[in-house]
Amino acid sequence: MLGFLALILVGTVLLMLPISSRSGTSLSFMDALFTSTSATCITGLAVADTAQTWSLFGQMVILCLIQIGGLGFMSITTIFFFIMNKNIGLSQRLLIMNSLNLKDMQGVVRLIRHVLAGTFLFEGVGTLVLWSRFAPEYGLWKGLGMGVFHSVSAFCNAGFDLMGTNEALSSLTAYAGDAVVSVTVLLLVFIGGLGFFVWEDIWRNRRFRKLHLHSKLVLTVSLGLVVSGWIFFYIAERTNPGTIGSMPFPDAALASLFQSVTTRSGGLCTVNQVSLTGASILMTMVLMLIGGSPGSTAGGIKNVTAGILFLSALNSLRGKNRLSVFGRTVPAPQIVGALSILLVVLTAILAGSSAIALIQPDLPFSAVLFETISAIATCGLSLGITSSLGSASMAIIILFMFFGRVGIITLGMAAFRNRTGTEKTKYPDTWIMMG
Repeated sequence: MLGFLALILVGTVLLMLPISSRSGTSLSFMDALFTSTSATCITGLAVADTAQTWSLFGQMVILCLIQIGGLGFMSITTIFFFIMNKNIGLSQRLLIMNSLNLKDMQGVVRLIRHVLAGTFLFEGVGTLVLWSRFAPEYGLWKGLGMGVFHSVSAFCNAGFDLMGTNEALSSLTAYAGDAVVSVTVLLLVFIGGLGFFVWEDIWRNRRFRKLHLHSKLVLTVSLGLVVSGWIFFYIAERTNPGTIGSMPFPDAALASLFQSVTTRSGGLCTVNQVSLTGASILMTMVLMLIGGSPGSTAGGIKNVTAGILFLSALNSLRGKNRLSVFGRTVPAPQIVGALSILLVVLTAILAGSSAIALIQPDLPFSAVLFETISAIATCGLSLGITSSLGSASMAIIILFMFFGRVGIITLGMAAFRNRTGTEKTKYPDTWIMMG
């Protein structure tokens, strides 16, 4: 937490420098703090267009904050240990284990090496593919810079873009029908949201039946959410001329798939979020709340948490007391932990959105609720009210972005980590009427 906080403050100071803005004048403290928090917490909410507001230096600062925030503070710190050829001690291994949400320290250094290698490999390939598409449009060197920025932003699920040179805050709407850009970005978002442990598990075991239960749950729930969201958005938006209604079938299907993937914490979009139907806005909020996988660059309550809660509900309706998944029993404390995470996050969303609505009653509550969920889920999608937020509302969103990147991870670790302690007192069991 201190590492993320220090990084945010350093980023704020750098973004307040006159060299960081295109106008050559210092931006306000709140604007710089909001942008630094959004980049470090890989959210993507922006009070002003990134390309039109920030200079090349400012954009490089934002890119560095995204990369460090995406990999995690301890992952970046480990790079310096590797460079200086120093041994990684017990305390560092414990911190790495915690930052990656691992159960134990076994193979933690090997995993971090694979995490770093995999990250730069995926981002490198994404850069080359996007460069091949951007170079003819923006020129050789600017196209390369665009490729690097959007590849890192997509893989880290950050949601920042440099498309303001075409239209302010337009994200990737100009490339809704561009298969090269859309498929590359959505694959980077999806892979980044799987989680570092899942990469390692897939690399070592190769076959689905040999994977750990965690990896099986992540892959099953992730693919299920992507496919169901894809179908839902296509049906809900097919007759909407403001989104995909006027697109040919291949482009409409691609845009619907992109929307389904990016809601899981990607933040980039190929359709105007303001023009979505009410049903699609509600589905987007649900998918943002779920987010990606534990130990990944994505936010939200995590797909494993949502999967456990969904399966537990089905189990309860069937009259079963034990939850079994892929031949393994999920302990009751983990189910309670998943429910606790959901209730804490929902309570925070209700409190935050209500506070902003009271501070700025002129803003539509649906847009405020959408913004609050996007912040705590570190997604970055918006219904266009970010630039209209006052200082007090911005402070709430900043806290939510920080809590979403650090707090939910901490809650998840506290809920899912095995505990050896026992309660000293056990009261008699009872029965309560429910439903």
